[in-house]
Amino acid sequence: AVSFNNVKVNILNPRQYDFYYVHLFLTFRGYNLLFLLVKICNLTMFQTVTKTLLVSSSSLVYRSICQSLRHYCNQSSTKLRVSEALTGAELGKNVRVQGWVRSVRPQKKNLFLHVNDGSSLQSLQVVGGAELNDPLLTFGSAVEVTGTLRKSPHPQQPVELGADQIHVVGECNSVDFPFKIKERHSLEYLRPLPHLRCRTNVFSSLLRVRSEATTAVHSYFKSNGFLQIHTPTITSNDCEGAGELFQVEPSGPDFEEEVNFFSVPAFLTVSGQLHLEVMSG
Repeated sequence: AVSFNNVKVNILNPRQYDFYYVHLFLTFRGYNLLFLLVKICNLTMFQTVTKTLLVSSSSLVYRSICQSLRHYCNQSSTKLRVSEALTGAELGKNVRVQGWVRSVRPQKKNLFLHVNDGSSLQSLQVVGGAELNDPLLTFGSAVEVTGTLRKSPHPQQPVELGADQIHVVGECNSVDFPFKIKERHSLEYLRPLPHLRCRTNVFSSLLRVRSEATTAVHSYFKSNGFLQIHTPTITSNDCEGAGELFQVEPSGPDFEEEVNFFSVPAFLTVSGQLHLEVMSG
C-alpha cells in the first residue's frame, strides 16, 4: 500500500506483470469519494479513467491520486544518472532518469528527446510515442523520464531509453532562456550566469574534473594517516597583518556604540596556520 496526500493505494500483483491492479480507497475532508478496482497498463490510461470518474470532484483529489500512482511507479524503477545509463549495464530494465532537455524532435508517430544531467558529456536519447509530446517539453526544461533501457539501432549511440512516462518537473521558457540550441557561448557570456552555466558542456566538464581532483587529493592524505581539520572562518588572529583587509565590524542600529562585536577585533581568516600549529602540538 502507498499513502500520499490522504490517498491510499493498494497495489495487487506488483512488479510481476507489465500492468497493475489498482485498488483505490480515497478519503477527502472526511468523505469517502471513490472506491475503485481497475486494471491499468500505464499512467496515461489511469489518468483517463480517474479523470472520467472524478470530473465533478476536486482537482486536488485528482492530482493526489495520480501522484500516488506515480510515487509507486517510481519506486518500482531504478534511478540512474545519464552516465550510468550510457554504460548499458541496466539494459532491459525499467529505469528512471532525471535531467535537462537538450533537444526536442516531435514527429508524427514518435517523440525524440536528448536529456543530460551533467554527469556525462554525452546526452541520453529518449524515444517515446507521439502521445507523450507536451507543450512544456522545451529546450532547457527539467524532466523525469521512466521507461525501458534498450540497445539503440543507431551505430553512434550504444543505448536509448524507451519512454513510458515523461514528467516535466520544471518548465523553461525557451524564448527568454539565455542559452540557445546549438549555440556556443563565450566564458564572458557565462560569467554572470552562475546558476545556469553548470548546464553547459564546458562548466559541467570542469566541475567533474574538479571533483575527481579533489577526491584524489583527499583520498591520498586519508590513506596516509592525515586528519582534515576545518579552521575558523572568523578569527581574532591577524595573520601577518593581512587580515586587516577583511575586518568584521558590526552594523545596524543596535551596534552603533560598539566597535567590535566580539569585544576584540575580528577578521575573515586569510590563513589557518596558527590554529593548525596549536592542533599539531
